[in-house]
Amino acid sequence: MKFLTELYKLGFLNPVRLLKLYKAKKLHGKNTCFLLQYGAAFYKNKTAITDGEQSLSFAEMYKLVIKLSSIIRQQTENKKEATAVLVCNNSIQHILLLFAIQNTGLKLVLINDKNHQNDILSIISMQKNSCLVFASESKMLPVEDLICIEELFNYKEEKQIAFKPSQKTAAVIFPTSGTTGASKLIEKKEGAFYWLRSFTDLVTYTGIYKQKSVFIAVPVSHGFGYTALMFSLALGKKAIVAENKDWNQKADIIIQEKAELIAGVPASLFYLAEKLKGKNHQVGLIISGGAPLNQLTLNCIVQSFGKNIFSMYGSTEASTSFVANYAQLQTNICALGKPLKTVKYKLQVISGDGNELLIKSGLTNIKSDSGWIHTGDLVIKDEKGLLIWCGRKDDMIIKNGVNIYPVEIEKHLLSMAEIEDAFVTKEKHSVKGEIIIAFVKLFSGVSVSVEEINTRLRQVMASIKVPDRIEIVSEFQYTPTGKKIKPDLKGGLPQ
Repeated sequence: MKFLTELYKLGFLNPVRLLKLYKAKKLHGKNTCFLLQYGAAFYKNKTAITDGEQSLSFAEMYKLVIKLSSIIRQQTENKKEATAVLVCNNSIQHILLLFAIQNTGLKLVLINDKNHQNDILSIISMQKNSCLVFASESKMLPVEDLICIEELFNYKEEKQIAFKPSQKTAAVIFPTSGTTGASKLIEKKEGAFYWLRSFTDLVTYTGIYKQKSVFIAVPVSHGFGYTALMFSLALGKKAIVAENKDWNQKADIIIQEKAELIAGVPASLFYLAEKLKGKNHQVGLIISGGAPLNQLTLNCIVQSFGKNIFSMYGSTEASTSFVANYAQLQTNICALGKPLKTVKYKLQVISGDGNELLIKSGLTNIKSDSGWIHTGDLVIKDEKGLLIWCGRKDDMIIKNGVNIYPVEIEKHLLSMAEIEDAFVTKEKHSVKGEIIIAFVKLFSGVSVSVEEINTRLRQVMASIKVPDRIEIVSEFQYTPTGKKIKPDLKGGLPQ
């Protein structure tokens, strides 16, 4: 009954809406483009997407995607079994192309165009089929079948062909785990409705459905950014994007376009909160995902946007599974929150006292031989039953046989007034097995000695957890989705 109430809140039980949805599904089948056709029929001239300079209505967006689909089909007529690789950013052009490629039925790999060329080529080489690579002129990738995106948009159709949209499920592949080593590819088949219960629970619980516009501050080549885009279109919201802009320009677009919701990774939310602090904006809801929040970022968000913030936990494999509200984050910044409807999970004991979080695979479109997806995340339950994230399984430090969670040490480091950011990792040791290495970045204009940091840590945690070595660094590097990049200890320590 609650599910029907949620659908009613979202307006999905409206007879007219249901009829439009039925017709869109009949035309596009399981292809994701049914969302655009449905939007064009139901929302029509309502703004679907804008970058502050160009705006497209749902009807205009769908029309352009159909035109692009026809052009792509003409240019790839003899390569229907190829895999399309889109080296993309959050520009309107690239988002239109994302849908057009799916509309042809080609399997699609999404790669962030900010990745290094060598990483992009490595991902392309991992494909079993031949690849059609779509990239901007500025990338100039040395591949055989390269289609220039700018030329594609300027292409004049030499002949009209009878283009029929693909009705099959268009698989989308996301490269992931690039922060810990070589990328792995996660294939997700879009168009199924396995996620409907979780979707309605998420958007009603957080109040996403009440917002009129969303600023997408995370790459659409990332699972979180892609999901944010799909959610905004499915709910008839205005998606605001801003590629190749600095943080001041992005803040100006948020104000100009009257964004009410920002979806982003913690790093992007921190920068936007800093730029919008004290300014007259309409942001009333923050959705964080893609990486764990930290206390500094949470405090900054609250100062600029208020306490209506939710942190989403999930993975490319398991999608969004848990949502933590502000009260839970105040209890513990690493709280996972409540599991969404239909999400089933369990904790599996690993070596020592660690517990890995497993998600039921039948509730996602990723299959597993065991029926469970191993997230690789370590969690504990507090005295109230709240799940607390403790870090990645492969990041856990085993020192003298004791399991040590880096995130616990980082939390204590970040509680020190002088420390702006921290990263704790490990190093092999012949006697202890592994030892703890901590990298810390200090706030500008302040100083604190390594000895003083160690002294303070010993006052709040067991001596065995105190870092064996602390290095003070000037900056940290981050992935495009806001995750800290592990320093290369073999290559020397950062200066």
